[in-house]
Amino acid sequence: MIKSLFNKDQLQSLREEFVEFKLNEMTHEDMYKYLRDILIHDANILNEDQLRDEIDEYDENLYEILAPVALDEDGSYEILQEYINEIHENDWINDV
Repeated sequence: MIKSLFNKDQLQSLREEFVEFKLNEMTHEDMYKYLRDILIHDANILNEDQLRDEIDEYDENLYEILAPVALDEDGSYEILQEYINEIHENDWINDV
């Protein structure tokens, strides 16, 4: 085993500097893809009940919006888009 060049705090500092360097080199698209992969992985380990709980915890109305989209029900995508627009409008009003 190779003797460490760093003590515990220095090693943590090296990790943090490396992460900062990588983040600074990433485009917004790279960051989006990376975060999406992490969130998909986190969601993939949930069973159906856990996923519903997670969705409900995030937004109490969202499951009822997303389930019909996943089931490919007629008009569900349009309802989702309306819901997204409504949320963004409310966020904008709250920011003013």
